[in-house]
Amino acid sequence: MSQAGELGELLVAFVNRVSHPRGRALVFLSKAGITVDQAILLNFAQDNPGSTPSSLATMMNLSLPSVSQMLDRLFKLELVRRTEDPADRRRKTIDVTAKAKRFLAGFREVRSAEFVAGTAALSPATRKALIEAIRAAVEELSASGQDHAGQP
Repeated sequence: MSQAGELGELLVAFVNRVSHPRGRALVFLSKAGITVDQAILLNFAQDNPGSTPSSLATMMNLSLPSVSQMLDRLFKLELVRRTEDPADRRRKTIDVTAKAKRFLAGFREVRSAEFVAGTAALSPATRKALIEAIRAAVEELSASGQDHAGQP
């Protein structure tokens, strides 16, 4: 197996062991009536104010009809706001509401707590090494422009 393949498999195993068994993040989404894709869309919209449905579809690598359907649902939940461009009434921009910002902050807290609980059994030395490795990876991805800050 290649190094990249091994890294991918290890990351999947790590997330599956520290997050998914507890399911708190999925319960949080379910109680809010929001899918994982919709939460990701909200993050992209929050991180890119004034985006259009087309630009959000491109960011998420989804079809425009799929993103439009998600936006309709998020609009009904009062999590996004559509604003007509005064120069081109056909163009709509998307922004998250204060309600969405509160939701996303709560979701991050739940996910963070889930990962903390999932790694509680690690030794202090392993936890420290993990923190340093993840910090270095996040910084390197940010510097390369390949970070995915829009994801929850």
